[in-house]
Amino acid sequence: MKTINSISSSKKIDKGHVFYRYEDNQFYINNLMGFIKNGLESKQRVLIIESMRTLPQLKANIDKKFNHQQKESIRLVNNFDYYLANGDFHTETILTHFQEDLSMLKMKNTWIRRTWDHVEWASEEPDVLLLEKFESTADNFVKEEGMISVCAYAAEALSSALDTTLQQLHQYIMTDDTFSISPFYNE
Repeated sequence: MKTINSISSSKKIDKGHVFYRYEDNQFYINNLMGFIKNGLESKQRVLIIESMRTLPQLKANIDKKFNHQQKESIRLVNNFDYYLANGDFHTETILTHFQEDLSMLKMKNTWIRRTWDHVEWASEEPDVLLLEKFESTADNFVKEEGMISVCAYAAEALSSALDTTLQQLHQYIMTDDTFSISPFYNE
């Protein structure tokens, strides 16, 4: 696996689909804040789809570190609306919500170039075929739009088969302290 020096090197990546397998919540928050900061420094708007558990801490960090104008470029969305509002991990609902968010922002002449998506499901293990369909569709969309999109998954929730599938569907693999090109990516 080709490793790109460190997580901070990922700021040089301005487009692509990233699979982030995280283990530590503090590293997770630090990496998310770095992702937002890099986007704002590049004058990009950022869409963050995050869990209810993490949103309060994330909002507090954003309020502390960014000014009002910068905060206007960050859109926070509860990931429950994406993943669980219509049952457990319903791919069509997820994609519909995502397209609605992007359409709403486009109507305001606001283009999102960065997304961070904390992916979760209610069941013990998600339907691998549904997840594969979702991530494959997301990968195509990210390539077509020329954006950078991070899909974050808790390592403890991933089976080895699911981990392998996600490595095949993302150009880059990120952990709490590494960022590399996926050797398994299937375009």
